[in-house]
Amino acid sequence: MCYTKKVLQMHVSLKKGVGFLTYALNTGVDYETCALLWALSLRASHKSKIQIAVVVNDKNTCRSELHDICDHVITVPKKNVVNNMQYEADLLDITPFKETIKMECDMLVPCDMSVWMHTFRLKDLYFTGHVIDHACDIANDSKYRKFIQANQLPNVYNGLYYVRMTEHTLQFFLEVDRIFNDWDREIRKHRLWERHEPSTDFAMAMALANMEFLDAVSNTHLPTFVHNKKYCVGDWQYHTVVDPTTIIVNGARIQYPWHYHDKSFATEHLISKYKQYV
Repeated sequence: MCYTKKVLQMHVSLKKGVGFLTYALNTGVDYETCALLWALSLRASHKSKIQIAVVVNDKNTCRSELHDICDHVITVPKKNVVNNMQYEADLLDITPFKETIKMECDMLVPCDMSVWMHTFRLKDLYFTGHVIDHACDIANDSKYRKFIQANQLPNVYNGLYYVRMTEHTLQFFLEVDRIFNDWDREIRKHRLWERHEPSTDFAMAMALANMEFLDAVSNTHLPTFVHNKKYCVGDWQYHTVVDPTTIIVNGARIQYPWHYHDKSFATEHLISKYKQYV
């Protein structure tokens, strides 16, 4: 029996159901506070019971409210990594779920994503392939995607994707890990290589291309999210969170997960507001 089949059999027996997962590995940035706000927004916007997991540096010393809001608080299994983004290559080892919806922690979720499951389950691995602006139009992401476009790689966004445990997806994450470990050699196979440090989006794009796993990136309207970077959404100034399902930015109501990007947005005041709805 091959290695991935043995690992798959071992893992599947230990995992249950479907759930949302994020990484909150604090460095100089307080990702745990972002993750708390993210988990609260998920709880507040979903009508049915959902499972939520967060991966932290140490579950015994992390922000205590994470244990109250999340079903699973997981200490990241430490290993030698190029940077903390490489830990995402261990997602299938870490996740407690057979089916995982992975999101970035600096997101608010104003919509019930349960209805997305029929789309997610069309594939074993399903990445966001485009992002949108505040008005729900496809954003022009070329400013941030020059490496992807120059090398005709899949337009992977690791900010939101779905994965279930299969032999093929295990092989994919092993390939992502290999690329991180051999980044200096792998990146030099591509144009514009000298401009880029190891990153999840680019490692995953290269892994998909290497494995010819190109149909794992969505070319339909779901999944997607509002990417709040300047060259995706333009200049904006005003925003308000009326309630967990009503987020207004420059007069537009946000209808999809909002990747607000600026970590200082996750304030204690906003957390207290979301707690009222959970």
